[in-house]
Amino acid sequence: MSNEHQMIILHCEVCGTFHIPPKYLCTKCGHESLKELTTSGTGRIYTFTTIYAAPESFKDQVPYDIAIVELDEGIKVTARVKRMNEGSIKIGDLVRFFKKDEIGYWFKK
Repeated sequence: MSNEHQMIILHCEVCGTFHIPPKYLCTKCGHESLKELTTSGTGRIYTFTTIYAAPESFKDQVPYDIAIVELDEGIKVTARVKRMNEGSIKIGDLVRFFKKDEIGYWFKK
């Protein structure tokens, strides 16, 4: 579907709703007319939390940030946020997509 450095979303050609893959039908209108689009890769932090007590498989990564990112295209996605410096993050910060892996979507601040 996509390589790890491009963020792909689905756009319903009938009603205009955007979706995060995988989807086979538009959840708004029920049509199968979903077209893949490459996003701009930029968005803003809608909300976030910093994880200090993580499941065993992520204990070596604490503290880490999980955010809801609102893409420029208007769709929201849950993602990890990598701080590029030791500064804090806040709601409204601009972030950029940089990869997708087995954990999920990753954005940089």
